[in-house]
Amino acid sequence: MSKKLRLVAVIALVLVSMHTMGQSSPKLVEEMLVQTDSKSLFANLDAMLASKMEEKKSTFTEPNQFDQFKTIMTSGFNSKNADKYFAEYIEKYSNEDSLKLIIVLYKDPFMQEFNRIEKESSTPEKQKEMIAYFQKMKDNPPAQARIMQLVSLNQEMKTSEMIVKLFQNLVVSMARGANNALPGDKKVSEVELKNDIAKAIPANFQQQMTNQLVGSMLFTYQNVPDEKLNRYIETWKKPTGKYCINLIMKAMDYSFSKMGEITGGSFSVLDKRIK
Repeated sequence: MSKKLRLVAVIALVLVSMHTMGQSSPKLVEEMLVQTDSKSLFANLDAMLASKMEEKKSTFTEPNQFDQFKTIMTSGFNSKNADKYFAEYIEKYSNEDSLKLIIVLYKDPFMQEFNRIEKESSTPEKQKEMIAYFQKMKDNPPAQARIMQLVSLNQEMKTSEMIVKLFQNLVVSMARGANNALPGDKKVSEVELKNDIAKAIPANFQQQMTNQLVGSMLFTYQNVPDEKLNRYIETWKKPTGKYCINLIMKAMDYSFSKMGEITGGSFSVLDKRIK
């Protein structure tokens, strides 16, 4: 092969690689987010943050310190930023062929049925029904086989892992942010900070979350036959299902890292002013 032909071959290879591994179009990313209902992942983030900040309010000696802390935290951590960076990761680090496969997967009537079941179970009306369902379950406990099915589903979808990571990122950022917002003589050491964070996140937190999720899944999928639920579990074991879950996990980590950077940078500026 001549040098000229070799150069053309290399350029062609690079172009093919860019198409396969490069950025995905915003339009395709948006369709993927809509089909997978990924935008609802951060729907409760603002309320969760507000609740956690109120818990920290008593640690501030002056109201203006808490106000500054609150302003900085919400400037970095909010549902708008979470959605923005989540989509940004998918656009940057996914490939269009894989996103198209995910979209096809979620357009399948079988998946749409489960998507509908999962959405309906989170409505206020269904949440009220869940309380009554759990009360009846004391006298009529679920079959062990169904519990194991749901444990397997949780493992494949990494639901509890996602929630735990989200909570951990939030707690760590809250603790560090609150500490950075205090005057120098009021700050705690890194050792004390880590101890406080450890207390806020119990060692068995993920197991507790798994137990709670399996409990809620018993209600959510109560009318789904075993055979159909097994098929749903198998969907997440296949390459497209695994790719989808891993992509969402990585996009969540990316989103929280970006929000943490914004918050950390703001606290650094405040820390200099205090000094």
